[in-house]
Amino acid sequence: MQKFYKQLWRLIALALAVFWCLPAIGLAAAKKDAVQPAPVKVTVLATAGINGRIINWDYELTKTTDFGLVQISSLVKKERQANPYTILVDEGNMLSGSALTSYFATQPSKLPNPMIIMYNYLDYDAIVPGDGEFAYGPGYLSKALTAAKFPALAANAYSGSSLWSAVKPYIIKEFEVGKDKKKEKIRIGIIGAATVNPANSPQNYAGIEFKDQKTAIDAAVKHIAGKVDAIIIVTNNGLEINGVMAAAPGKFGSSLSKTELTFEKVGKKWQLKQTATTSLYTVVAPADRAMADVAWPYHDATLQHLQAEKKASNREKGKE
Repeated sequence: MQKFYKQLWRLIALALAVFWCLPAIGLAAAKKDAVQPAPVKVTVLATAGINGRIINWDYELTKTTDFGLVQISSLVKKERQANPYTILVDEGNMLSGSALTSYFATQPSKLPNPMIIMYNYLDYDAIVPGDGEFAYGPGYLSKALTAAKFPALAANAYSGSSLWSAVKPYIIKEFEVGKDKKKEKIRIGIIGAATVNPANSPQNYAGIEFKDQKTAIDAAVKHIAGKVDAIIIVTNNGLEINGVMAAAPGKFGSSLSKTELTFEKVGKKWQLKQTATTSLYTVVAPADRAMADVAWPYHDATLQHLQAEKKASNREKGKE
């Protein structure tokens, strides 16, 4: 009988232990389900073919315009306010193409390169150099980039047997996401490759060799594929995200390309589930007055130079 009671008490103790553990197991399961992160959106913005248009002003027609970096800036600020997870890149051809860039490339000045300063102001993540960047030769571009707070990406630009020292093949952009100290990271690789044509003006590319673009991109993709959750490929011909082409930016800063990426946590990895792309037009955007103030010394110097040239030209005509 005593043996029977001992076995009975053991069964009762075991039952009580199971009973008290069940709520804890249930809470643990509920807690596990509750910490699954919500989807995260990353916004990718791109410009291309700015060609030295900082102020919304046409130097040839001497009148205001409805495009330029000062209006692009307003669009960028609005997008960043809406989503802190934002990337801004440029597809090239910004360093030449206007009276302003021509003046500062050919005349002595104590001011740093105007386009680099404006791109620093806009806090670009990266640019890809195009023919416009090489308009005054690789030495001019290399010197201009020393003041840049952003990298120039060109995985196919080589000097001798090594990647040209003024560029990088790629960068990895990280975003901390999540709440209540439970931060996680979404990592996005940005690969750049130049689509240039040295044959048209070989003197502009002295000492630089551009290898096959696809081969260079494929090598960079292979190098970072396991380290990132998505890959953006930027060339002078466009921007591609995990195989999806983004909307093309407008020339001279007339529109901004916007692509929204939706990431979802699947197991232990963030996966890109949706891509939506569109264009934002500067015609409906006000000029960023703060940026215009930063650009004013460059704009004013250009206007004075053009006025002096015009007076000199008129004097020459008067002598004829």
